Amino acid sequence: MQKSLLVMVMGSILLAACSPLQVKLESKVAVPPQFEHVAATPDATDVSQWWLTWHDPVLTQLIQQGLKNNHDLTAARANLQAARANAALALADLGPTAGLSAGLDGHHAQVNNPLSPKTRKLLSGLGASGLNRDDLSVTGHSEHASFAASWEPDIFGGKRSDADAARYASVAVTQQWYAVQMLFASDIADNYFKMRSLQKRMQVGQNTLASLTELRRYIDGRFKAGQVTDYDVRDVEIKRESLKSQLATLQAQADIYQRNLAVLTGQSPQQFHVPASVDILNHIPALPSGETPLSVLNRRPDVRQQYALIQASSAQLASAKADLLPRFNIQFIGQTGQVRLDSSTPELKGFGGLISAGVSLPIFTSGRIQRNIEVHDAEAQAALAHYDQLVLKSLAEVDSAYQLQSSLTQQNRYLAQASQQANVQVSKSSQLFKFGNMTLDKVLLARINAQDIQDRLVQARLAEAENMLNVYKTLGGGWQAEQTSAQKNQ
Repeated sequence: MQKSLLVMVMGSILLAACSPLQVKLESKVAVPPQFEHVAATPDATDVSQWWLTWHDPVLTQLIQQGLKNNHDLTAARANLQAARANAALALADLGPTAGLSAGLDGHHAQVNNPLSPKTRKLLSGLGASGLNRDDLSVTGHSEHASFAASWEPDIFGGKRSDADAARYASVAVTQQWYAVQMLFASDIADNYFKMRSLQKRMQVGQNTLASLTELRRYIDGRFKAGQVTDYDVRDVEIKRESLKSQLATLQAQADIYQRNLAVLTGQSPQQFHVPASVDILNHIPALPSGETPLSVLNRRPDVRQQYALIQASSAQLASAKADLLPRFNIQFIGQTGQVRLDSSTPELKGFGGLISAGVSLPIFTSGRIQRNIEVHDAEAQAALAHYDQLVLKSLAEVDSAYQLQSSLTQQNRYLAQASQQANVQVSKSSQLFKFGNMTLDKVLLARINAQDIQDRLVQARLAEAENMLNVYKTLGGGWQAEQTSAQKNQ
């Protein structure tokens, strides 16, 4: 019997080393070798901290402060820690469990002696002197200790699959944490760009308003001289009041974006102020080069997250299939103790142990196991379909963002040339007016036209900057992996 039990135990240990069930899910999307609108270069541009390429110390400081202090990021990090702890918990279920227990008991009992005096005397003469009293009492104590251990060998990989599912779920949460970082950095930059754009537009607008005010005075003078009609006066005034209405909301909008930056960086919006810096919209960096579809898919957190979810679904399906197979268990219990009484009775001591091994196999479950397999199989196929769709969408987003950025850059190049030509016209008209070859109203109109083109250029550059942020997001840039404890201590 002992030999048979030993053979069973050793066999279980050896079988536990067997590989668990494997369920592989293959993507049906053929990834192309390169993009259509991304320049192919040997070395790819580093986009993990893309904000450094803008060379704006204020923007860099805002993003670094936000990554450190934002409360939403703190909550996301806590969710990440919880997911990792859950994965460790599932892995711990693979090992044996053991426990110790001990106890100490004391007791005292006292009852009236029911024996008659004659019987007591007789028994006392026989050596039972303790029965010669009116009351009978017993006092004593006992100690015991025990050790118990159990283990369910994971022969067919069901528990390993559960641990893998929890681990891949943790990986998915990790990728979600990276995605939050990426979107967060982009959100800070977007609010910063909009605030700077509005500040620039207010400067241009004030200059335009000054030119319209000067034109109004000039037109009023000519109207009094009978050289222009009331229509000309009203036309200038309409443009002037229309511009004033636009300027009335620009400051409020800029302040809204500034408060957004305060919240994103974990600071009080009431006392928050963004200092002046470089004209960031006039220094938009070039498009990142050297990216390939494979490098983008390997970097994007959303794609990596969906891939982890596929692996988790695959592990859950393997676990469900393992329910069809036998389960084994090994248990051991050992206990020792002693009992002591305040009498001539000797101590009672003893030790006992039990080891057992068992196996269970489901025979009839009314189809529950098969239905559970079908559920997890459908979920795995759905996860794979979502992944394939996300891959296609990601590849399209990159080329679309790059093509649009190239178009916006070309558009703004033309608009900048127009602005330069308009400024030349202002300079020439001023010279002509100086020598009496042009009236003042044409000089002012040339200046207003140049300022209007400048305002359009500011808005166009904002669109170009915002699309550049979209480029970074489509590439999956803007997040950093967590440092290990060893890296943090260096």
